[in-house]
Amino acid sequence: MIKLPARYSNVKKILSGGGMSDTMVCFDKNLERDVVVKTLKPGIEKHRLMDELSALADIRSKYVVQVLDVLRYGEDIVGFIEEYVEGSELKPFGSGVKETIALRSLYSIISGIADIHQFGRVHRDIKPENMKVDKSGVLKIFDFGLAKLASGAKTKQLYFTPGYTPPEVFVPDKDGNHSFTAAVDVFAFGATALWLLNAGKLVPEMAQIPPSVSKLPAVFDATPLQLSAGVSALLNRCLSCEPTVRPTSTEMKAILGKQLLYNKHRMLITYNGVDHFVDATNKQVKLSAGSDVVTITYSGLDFAVTQVSGHVRHNNKQVVVGYVLQGSSVIVLGDPAQRGRTSITADISHPEVMS
Repeated sequence: MIKLPARYSNVKKILSGGGMSDTMVCFDKNLERDVVVKTLKPGIEKHRLMDELSALADIRSKYVVQVLDVLRYGEDIVGFIEEYVEGSELKPFGSGVKETIALRSLYSIISGIADIHQFGRVHRDIKPENMKVDKSGVLKIFDFGLAKLASGAKTKQLYFTPGYTPPEVFVPDKDGNHSFTAAVDVFAFGATALWLLNAGKLVPEMAQIPPSVSKLPAVFDATPLQLSAGVSALLNRCLSCEPTVRPTSTEMKAILGKQLLYNKHRMLITYNGVDHFVDATNKQVKLSAGSDVVTITYSGLDFAVTQVSGHVRHNNKQVVVGYVLQGSSVIVLGDPAQRGRTSITADISHPEVMS
């Protein structure tokens, strides 16, 4: 174990650092807080440490632990200091938990993963053991020892966690390299979500090496804590054997965020100086001018056109059944080639997910 600078004192406990690093909790006299000290175990290549340090230094996210300092021996970096998350470990949901509580946890996890991907990184080891919820209730993702740049991420020596690693990773290319893309983290997110919703258990097929999963799994359709059909279908796609079938982390974040805001949106329609609201209590509005008619219905998630006849345009686009309205816009009733058109403003609120 290396000698620590004087500012770090009172080694409180040794943490499990996995197979590559020694990890302990110390008190930082300068910051006046507990911090985590990470150093390489003997015999482990230095690039493992540098990969983790580089990832943490690049990523800025409330859901990812932050690096605070580096440790040097001469000119060499031999360790680093990161934020200590003093909180609770991730635990499976109980049978009586509300859907919104489950969705909020899943949203936090996928938001962290989306932030990691936004900064061009792949975590490669997403699993419940690598997450904690701090004292303020914010989920934090840590242990970036396997993290790689998303562009061209590959390795000859395969480190993996059974059940959380997708099948494509186990197939090496002609040069013996195992490749990783952002879809690897999405699969691991799906496995973590299943663990949370299924009383801490994965299905046996996922524990096989490589895992035996189908192109369109249905494992989320039968968990003790069931979510809405749309969310279950989306989570099922995360565990597809085909990386291209899996949604991106950004897509997952947007859809889960929308689910958390179910029935909380509002559309303000102004017509002839009079305001009309479409929301959870008044879910439909019918707008007409002569033979031009459009009906807009709020599903709890979107404001969509459910009926239309004649000439109806929205932001200069022709409206059809199923068309989804977004943001601030203008609905125009009437033939654009003729005079006498009726313009109606429509403004949709954008509430934020508080997590």
